[in-house]
Amino acid sequence: MDIKIQALDSGMALQYVDFFENRAFSDGNINKGCYCVWHHWTEKHEYERSLLPAEERPSVKRNYAIDLIEQDRLHGFVAWHENKIIGFCNADLKNNYFRMSKEKNPDSWTGIDNNNKVMAIVCFTIDPNYRGKGIAKKLLSYACDFASHNGYDYIESYPSDGEFNPNLCCGNRSMYESQGFTIINVSDGIVARKQVNGCEEHNV
Repeated sequence: MDIKIQALDSGMALQYVDFFENRAFSDGNINKGCYCVWHHWTEKHEYERSLLPAEERPSVKRNYAIDLIEQDRLHGFVAWHENKIIGFCNADLKNNYFRMSKEKNPDSWTGIDNNNKVMAIVCFTIDPNYRGKGIAKKLLSYACDFASHNGYDYIESYPSDGEFNPNLCCGNRSMYESQGFTIINVSDGIVARKQVNGCEEHNV
């Protein structure tokens, strides 16, 4: 299968939305409508959405995702097959995620120095028709290579400690262990972390 992987860029907003609306959750997954913006979504965003008429609320996260992509604020890696997105890995400098801040999620920063640059992977979303074909592993491998060539000190994610479940957005620990990640136990779960060889630039 010819799979192309590349970094999400500001010109992919419509293809991204098409993926989330028509393929990502075609199996009825409870996360339908998320557009993978939760880690940027603040209490203020939720409050402002709650004030809108019910029929307008579903479009708010869609429009927010488009704005984030076009403003180069939503980052990660996309997997393409036959000119359509079939997978997305949400990854960014950890400090850029509202919900991964030291204030919101202090335990996940265990072992990280203040001057360390950390790429955080917060979600994998794979078209149900392509699951079980190694797409998430390819995205993870690409993310590791990207981090090692773009000045990061660590790459990490937050997997499940049990069997794979598509509702658990970061996958399970075995995928990370197979690519050399260390599993760290924290109070509310586990962190999979890997040290990479930092270079010069931070493009994600």
